[in-house]
Amino acid sequence: MQIGGSAALVGQNDTLDFLAGERRERAILRHMVFSLTMGLAFGALGEALASGPASLHGAIDPYAYLLLVAVVGRTAAGFGWALLGSALAALGPVIAMLAATALMPEAHLLRLDGDGLTLNFVFLSLAAFGTLAHFAGYEGLRGDLATGLPAGFMAIQAIRALQDGTWTVFTAAILVAVVLLCMRGGVGRVRAAVVALALGAAHFVYAAGG
Repeated sequence: MQIGGSAALVGQNDTLDFLAGERRERAILRHMVFSLTMGLAFGALGEALASGPASLHGAIDPYAYLLLVAVVGRTAAGFGWALLGSALAALGPVIAMLAATALMPEAHLLRLDGDGLTLNFVFLSLAAFGTLAHFAGYEGLRGDLATGLPAGFMAIQAIRALQDGTWTVFTAAILVAVVLLCMRGGVGRVRAAVVALALGAAHFVYAAGG
């Protein structure tokens, strides 16, 4: 009787493990679909605004893209999934740029025969940014730097936008920096903020001295 009860318990545990694994796989699949879909939507929005006010388009491209890939990377189930999800999200703006170039070659800055390097740079930069955001959930110095360095880069972009008087870009850069810092919890958030502020202050001093 005891052996039969143990076998039933083992079978029940196996079933629960299978169901948990299935739910995890479905969640990962939904995350991949979300990454690609939102990437395409953001890319289409950016290209639609390309002929509008420069300040508004500058806030969408690239800051909305960076915000998207950061969220995708941070919410991924693991490093490999963060890399894949960020790459899928980064494909959206690239596909939108290619479509705009093909449909309106005379009104678009890119040329399919000469700007492949530009597209590659956009794709790799966005994918790397999202993957880096995944490490914000890690403990220790690795997580602090993975959060503080990109947030500091955003702070530098905000300072440059403030100097140029483009308030929409300034707001977008600050928003991305704040979201990145919010991805880090506890004391790690404070340490990451110190890294970001140090980078921003160093750039400000350098720009003021120049």
